[in-house]
Amino acid sequence: MLCCGFPIQFVKPATAERIAGHQILDAKAHGADAMATPCPLCHISLDGYQKEAGRAVGTELNMPIFHFPQLVGLALGLAPAVLGLPRHLVSVDGALARIGAVAVPA
Repeated sequence: MLCCGFPIQFVKPATAERIAGHQILDAKAHGADAMATPCPLCHISLDGYQKEAGRAVGTELNMPIFHFPQLVGLALGLAPAVLGLPRHLVSVDGALARIGAVAVPA
């Protein structure tokens, strides 16, 4: 994955949102049904600004985004709530179900 667009989010938000949108569209085109980011700023860009990114590329994206340490926590048996998964703007419940993890309580 190339840049998520976050470094220019506050200078050129439309460009940043378009970059994020294209990153998510590219992942979908390659069969991804969720993404994991190594960087917390990438997580903010791809999850936190996903609605805006979708508008920038002309489609609803609805791609669950995990921060890599959250996946490590799930693998170690930590509860989704402890890992902050309920605070994601795009629900991760479907992705959790596909990997056999417990869904985030409502």
